[in-house]
Amino acid sequence: MRAWRINWQKIAEKNRSFAPQLLEQNIRRLRLAAPWIPPINLLHIWLFWQQQPESANEALWRQGILATHTGMLVFFSALALTAWYLERRPEQVRLREISVSVAALGALCFAALISAIDQLITSNITPLLIGCTLVALVFLHRPLSALWLFSLTLALFLFGIQQTQSAPAVLLSNQVNGLSSCCIGLLLAWLQWRYFIRINTQEQRLQAQAQLLEEQNHKLSYLAEHDPLSGLLNRRAFSSIVEHELIRSQRTQQPLCLLLLDLDHFKTINDRFGHPLGDAVIKRVAALLSSQVRSLDSLARLGGEEFMLLLPDSNREQGQQVAEKLRQLLQSQLQEVDGVAVTVTVSIGMSYLDAGQSSTYDSLYVASDRALYNAKHAGRNCVKVAVAN
Repeated sequence: MRAWRINWQKIAEKNRSFAPQLLEQNIRRLRLAAPWIPPINLLHIWLFWQQQPESANEALWRQGILATHTGMLVFFSALALTAWYLERRPEQVRLREISVSVAALGALCFAALISAIDQLITSNITPLLIGCTLVALVFLHRPLSALWLFSLTLALFLFGIQQTQSAPAVLLSNQVNGLSSCCIGLLLAWLQWRYFIRINTQEQRLQAQAQLLEEQNHKLSYLAEHDPLSGLLNRRAFSSIVEHELIRSQRTQQPLCLLLLDLDHFKTINDRFGHPLGDAVIKRVAALLSSQVRSLDSLARLGGEEFMLLLPDSNREQGQQVAEKLRQLLQSQLQEVDGVAVTVTVSIGMSYLDAGQSSTYDSLYVASDRALYNAKHAGRNCVKVAVAN
């Protein structure tokens, strides 16, 4: 039995979640539909004005129809202007809701009134059926609102025809037909609401999937260019940046330096303290290096304990100053990592291009690697420089 229970609270929450879309749709539909009603009212007024009554009942019927269509003309003209005004003012939420409710209720009341007036000379209740159908199709109604709306319309219609229809059989027939018309309107409104909910649910699902796909693509793009452990650029992305900076350096006749950094005895840290601490050292080194570079510099982790730094618009002296500053920083700041006493130093090999000098990334890398080799053989924890070929 529990499987068949309806979670009304969940349904109500879902319905409320679509309230903004519902209101926007109804205002747009009201703006499109309301201007069509006054010309139809004018046509009815002109046609009935030409009609000459032949009896007292016809005269009363004619007066009622003319008065009703005149009221509709004024009512829907005002609604058309209101809808045009409100469509450009989404912040007027309460006024928008009132306008839509007044439009739907007013249209049904006029339909019920015309059908009741028609009973003076005919048993026809077509206006009520048309009104219920149009209101159900033009506007979107929440199920409970639709129930109250069409129930009120039915009550008004039943009261009205009792005042104008004297034949018991016709009165009973029209009461049943009026009930059927309101039920048809309620059913159409419910189907419209179901379709609206289904479409908007699908749109929300598609938007969520599109957002997830965009986030995944962004994540994949990030992972394709960054080292997952340190968060720095990886070798492929760094190579592309260096190639671009070399072209810019040649065009602007600016110097350039390339630093290759290698942590000393890093394998010993992994062997002695384990790889988790080694990873923590890598992250700490990456954070320290990142805190010292300029926005135009590019910093990458090549893999293992090797890092590379590109310094555009920097000559040899400036590059050496930066390299020495980074060496001293790591030596002073990496005496302890995660509560473990360690001693981490770095050897740095630097290559450079003077202003106007041209070279390739491979040549710069080879020169930096040669300088790093010299730094290692010079006792480590030092900076060495080599000229690119």
